[in-house]
Amino acid sequence: MKKSNLAAFVRSEGYVPLAWAGSTASMDYLNIGDALSPVMVALLSGRDVRRRPSKSASLRMACVGTIGHGFLGGEVWFWGTGCSPWVNPAARSGERVPFTVPPGSDFRVLATRGPVSERLLTGGRPPSGVYGDPVWLLPRFYAPPIEKKWKLGVIVHLSELTDREAEAHIRETLARYRIPDELKQDICLINTVSPIGVQGIREKIDTILACERIVSTSLHGMVFAESFGIPCLHFATDLRFSGLSEVQLSEDCGLDLRVVDLYAGLGMARLPVYGQPTDRETDWAALMRAIDAAWEPRLLDEDRLVEAFPLDYAPLQAPVGATIWDHPVLTGLLLQHDVAELNRLDKEQQAQKATKANVASSPLRSPVRSFFDRVLQRD
Repeated sequence: MKKSNLAAFVRSEGYVPLAWAGSTASMDYLNIGDALSPVMVALLSGRDVRRRPSKSASLRMACVGTIGHGFLGGEVWFWGTGCSPWVNPAARSGERVPFTVPPGSDFRVLATRGPVSERLLTGGRPPSGVYGDPVWLLPRFYAPPIEKKWKLGVIVHLSELTDREAEAHIRETLARYRIPDELKQDICLINTVSPIGVQGIREKIDTILACERIVSTSLHGMVFAESFGIPCLHFATDLRFSGLSEVQLSEDCGLDLRVVDLYAGLGMARLPVYGQPTDRETDWAALMRAIDAAWEPRLLDEDRLVEAFPLDYAPLQAPVGATIWDHPVLTGLLLQHDVAELNRLDKEQQAQKATKANVASSPLRSPVRSFFDRVLQRD
């Protein structure tokens, strides 16, 4: 059994307190990369997972996603998490605030997506050296024999979409995603959006698995492809070249820093990518040839990542005659929350905990002592 406050809490309470970038009450969809955070924790622990705020005084865990920079307060156990170098990465460049570990926060870093996130989350403390996105472990639980339907799957980032429908609707200005009529039976545009629920996640993953090759702007598009052994390339947008190239990985190499983090965590110094300006149509045949020429299977030390899991390892098994997605622990996961209510309940629980702690620390007076105190007060 794992010896930690978190593992002890889970054994006592029967669920995992996890903070993740989940869907809110105003959202009618999931970003499956984010939603796989509670799924992966449930798959490895066999436990129900309940959402906690990232900013809290409570004990909690963090898993999938570039979310580490959003945590504040309390004891947090990081496993496979990514982190931005900015507290507010969505702000304009001149308004961004560098991320440092917040005072009063107890960060326990067991594994990160890669060395960039590790440097940020450890705040200069000795690193664990354990890397990997937990979604990479998904084929251990779900690897169906799916017939290939598409020669190429093109996985786009949420920022490139016009809406959050499950079908990918690309912004009209992004010419590189235009597919000529003669190739529409061969190329599938895919986003990471699904209806709320684990079956929606499964259907999106099945679509990806039905592709012979993958090119992806999305980080988790790359994780899905690499972990399932689908030949793939990162579809770069911020480089000054077109076509296949090999990039020296560094924090200022021009690639998405999340991609640098992931592949540096695999021990790679250089990464083949496909550059394509967003305002020019893609030569899809050339891109597919580039994938076939450049891709090699990537290896992650999965056992080391599993060993770093902060909870008792009790993996779920698929029900007889069904898939892992039909397991009651997964179908019972709550994947959409009212964030305001989530914060209110968290503060209420912390107040109750503080009250109990104060009562427990107060000296108890015996009934006999209380009697003599009353007598002396009367005198």
